[in-house]
Amino acid sequence: MTAQEPTMNPTAPLTVSTALGSVSKTGRWRVPARINATSTMGSVLLDFTETDCAPAEVEIHVNCQAGGITLIVPAGWGVDTSALTANGAGVEVTVGGAPEPDQPLLKITGQVTWGRLLITDPNGQRARRDEQAERHRRRDERHERHRAERESRHDRRHR
Repeated sequence: MTAQEPTMNPTAPLTVSTALGSVSKTGRWRVPARINATSTMGSVLLDFTETDCAPAEVEIHVNCQAGGITLIVPAGWGVDTSALTANGAGVEVTVGGAPEPDQPLLKITGQVTWGRLLITDPNGQRARRDEQAERHRRRDERHERHRAERESRHDRRHR
C-alpha cells in the first residue's frame, strides 16, 4: 500500500496503489496535474474536499482490477469519464459535468475490470456509509435471530 506524493518536483504525478489492502489520501494535500490510482483486489480512496488544487485540469489514471476506487469530489468541480474503459465493472458517477468557473476538471482515464469506481460528493459518501451501516445492523439482527433459533432447536432436542 503506497501513497507517494511528489516531493521535489511539483509536476511529478501522485501514485496511489494497493494490492489486497486499502489506501487513502484525505485531509489537506496538494493536487498535482496527474494522479495514478491502482487497486488490485483492494480499495483506494481519494478525498478532494480539503485539497489545494492549482491545476485547472487533473488527469486521474485508474487501473482497478477486482477492487474499488472512490473519488470524493467537492461541489463545482467537473468530472469527465469519456476516456474510461469498464469491463465487468460498476462505474457510478453522482457528480460532474463541466466545472464551475475557476474550479478544476478531473479527467478520468484508464480501466476498471471486475471492480468498482465511485465518483461522488461528500454528502453522497456519507449517505452511502449510513446505508451500509444500516445494512450491517439488519444483517447482525438476522444472524442473532438465526443463532437464537438454532439454540432453541438444540435445547428442545436435548431435553
